[in-house]
Amino acid sequence: MSQQVLVFGDTHIPSRRNSIPEAFFKHIESTTYDLALVTGDLVRESEMRAALPSLPRSFIVVGNMDYGSQYNFHEQIQLDEFSVLLLHGTQLRPRGNIKQLCEIAEKIGADIAIHGHTHVASIELHKDRLFLNPGTISGATGGWAGRTDASFIELEVDKNELQVKLHQTDWKVLKESEVSFQKVGGRVLRP
Repeated sequence: MSQQVLVFGDTHIPSRRNSIPEAFFKHIESTTYDLALVTGDLVRESEMRAALPSLPRSFIVVGNMDYGSQYNFHEQIQLDEFSVLLLHGTQLRPRGNIKQLCEIAEKIGADIAIHGHTHVASIELHKDRLFLNPGTISGATGGWAGRTDASFIELEVDKNELQVKLHQTDWKVLKESEVSFQKVGGRVLRP
């Protein structure tokens, strides 16, 4: 039986945004997830949770804007045959540095590394490992005002198979893209 996983982060609620796109809210509310993986920068967790539908069991990591957070700097999660590293990405220089993140993932034996911090969604396969960034679910900019494209990721995991669905909006058009991966012989590959 497959697992449904919600992946999001960089909400920055209420400092930079107060809500998520209504279409995202409705989609998440109508979907049954087994787990949520959150890349940090919630800012005020109680207000972030109030702006989203109820979340399932969640792994949350601390972001650089989560002052006084009780969450860990990183988490390692097993999703069927996939070992997943979850972190915000504050330590990556420059932001989103996949080469540096790959070295970390190799060191701890992670097949998938999920990170945030850049506010830009990405799905990248590098050296037989998968790197996912859900972007910013609220459309928070890197500054203190305005909004940018909003995005989040859904994972469907079934043994050694993984479906990655990226949801994005520029606040006018909703876009979805889906990519399939498999873990074969310790390597993450496109089938």
